[in-house]
Amino acid sequence: MANISLDAMNTINTKLGQANAITTLLMVDCDSDTPINDELRAYALDAVSDLINDSKKLFRS
Repeated sequence: MANISLDAMNTINTKLGQANAITTLLMVDCDSDTPINDELRAYALDAVSDLINDSKKLFRS
């Protein structure tokens, strides 16, 4: 297991909170009669991808 700092863990927890908010938005989009627009959906999916990549980098450092 990687040796990870407390600051890195806090950053990951913050990013997980952001990912949760974004995925909640996407779930509401799927369940809604009024879906979010394509631009916002693409932005949300890109943000999740960025959060995952940033977290991976923290574990590698």
